Amino acid sequence: MMLPPLGKNNIQNTLHECFSLMREMNDSRGFESYINYVYEDFLTLLDKSSFRIVEGYPDYLYNTSDLIKLAGRKYEKKRNEINYFKKHYTASFEKFYPRHIADALLMIDQWKREKIQESNLSSHNETHYQYSLIHEAEAAKCAIIFSEELGLQGAIITIDGRIEGITLGEPIAVHTASVLIEKTNNTFYGMPQFIYQQFCSSDFSDVAYVNAGEDWGIEGLRRAKMSYHPCMLAKKFLIYEKS
Repeated sequence: MMLPPLGKNNIQNTLHECFSLMREMNDSRGFESYINYVYEDFLTLLDKSSFRIVEGYPDYLYNTSDLIKLAGRKYEKKRNEINYFKKHYTASFEKFYPRHIADALLMIDQWKREKIQESNLSSHNETHYQYSLIHEAEAAKCAIIFSEELGLQGAIITIDGRIEGITLGEPIAVHTASVLIEKTNNTFYGMPQFIYQQFCSSDFSDVAYVNAGEDWGIEGLRRAKMSYHPCMLAKKFLIYEKS
């Protein structure tokens, strides 16, 4: 899968070269070739008659100050959840360092086990959902292991000396940061809201916007992202070659 940036000159040749490279790797393995995460303005640079354009799930963008302050009635539930967490648990919010990697990986494994156990007790399509969970956990573990090489910064929450939550993100533009991963032990009510607010405050208070990514069409994730009241839903597109 290819991703922007792909330049702004000679786009037709660039795209055909991308698809040629992808076909070499993908066709024999049965994978479909496409270019993902294409922003809307990029589409004006190419001849659409040669390609099939599909609108993907949008990214959720927030005013960073909203995520830090959580001011006003619309964020009252978030403030209550954070206050509950701070009142009932003695937790430490700390910057993530390489020395935390081993314990963070154990935490992700525990998170995966609990999610799979939950899915066994619910009406999820178990096989597909558990398959997705395994990949999600592996992606999180790769990001943790290679966080330095990837230029990611992060934070952890410890309770009684154990890592019970982790988040990773990065600045992606002058005015925008991205929160890529957030995993927490759901035994501790209010921890997701607490770590999100604290991470934005400690690492991204100097940027105007936070991008929390897409919802992959998952209704529960859509509700969670909408509950933070995005200031913008940024459109993204996929480009396929016409057969």
